[in-house]
Amino acid sequence: MRRALVFVLHVLPFGATLACTLWLLAQAPFAAPLVQRSAAGIEVALSRAMARKVDADWLVPRLQAAVADEDLMRIELLVDLAVTYEVAVPPALKVRLQEVVDAQTGVFASALGCGACAVDVTACTTLTQISACAIPFELTPAGDVNALRRAALDYSAGDAVDRLDLGLALVGLGATGAVLATGGSSYTVKAGASVLRMARRMGELNAAFAARLAALAGDAVRWDRMGDLARFRIGPAEVVDSAKLEKLGAIGSDLGRVAENTSVAQAVTLLRHVDSAEDAARLARVSAAMGPRTGKAFAVLGKARVFRAAVRLTDLALGAVAALAALAAQALVFLANRIGNAGLRGLRRALATAGR
Repeated sequence: MRRALVFVLHVLPFGATLACTLWLLAQAPFAAPLVQRSAAGIEVALSRAMARKVDADWLVPRLQAAVADEDLMRIELLVDLAVTYEVAVPPALKVRLQEVVDAQTGVFASALGCGACAVDVTACTTLTQISACAIPFELTPAGDVNALRRAALDYSAGDAVDRLDLGLALVGLGATGAVLATGGSSYTVKAGASVLRMARRMGELNAAFAARLAALAGDAVRWDRMGDLARFRIGPAEVVDSAKLEKLGAIGSDLGRVAENTSVAQAVTLLRHVDSAEDAARLARVSAAMGPRTGKAFAVLGKARVFRAAVRLTDLALGAVAALAALAAQALVFLANRIGNAGLRGLRRALATAGR
């Protein structure tokens, strides 16, 4: 009876944990183990991770490389990080950095650069220049018309026409008409199309995502009516299927939110981290939490860590993991106890036999 009672007392905790674990597993905790973090949760997680990562060893080599490449956009971001996290920049690097910045941002250079940037976003060298020069032009119908001009020149020269660039321009013009007609309800489509077109021109779009967008643009454009458009028989809005604009609407809306939370210029450069419509939605959620610091988070932590910070394990999944760990620990302790007791009894018998 005593041995049975001792055995039950040893097994009872394991049995209780086993029952709890089985109940938790019956709730399918790993069917959907992740939930979206709140904006505050995302901000806390990313801010802590960035504070741990950014120091002189991380920042200075990257700033040196940006200065060597005369990459003003990268320099601007890294200097901002140095100020935010109080990282001291070596004096010699600071002097060379200032020389690079002065050479490209003087009054004459800025005027020439702004003019080139306005008509060709690939000529822009900083986010500030994109914001001041390219975006005011690209967000108007003139930007879309300029894209049509590029397509016409390519067509006249016998070169391949960029169907995505042309399709986004037509979608943008069609959406502009919708804005005027509906009081602005389609503005996000126009803004999203412009951001996508600028990102495409700057080489910021992932190839797979660009192919998906080309397919969406192709669905939204009535290509069989392009001849009538070229001969000015119809307007741009008439070669756009407004019903199919909804397929671009979700992406345009997400990118519109990114632009609102950061800036249109930053939204363009952030598109390098978007591989799908799902990524666009994740980027919108992160930008809602981080605001203008979104670009810094991606620069410091990378896409994978930033997007992982936007989700967390559910309480049920965490409970199931803890229960499984407790179950395994109890089983190991129980087996170790049984093996230890058996070994101790054997040792006692051996000593008793030797003593005789």
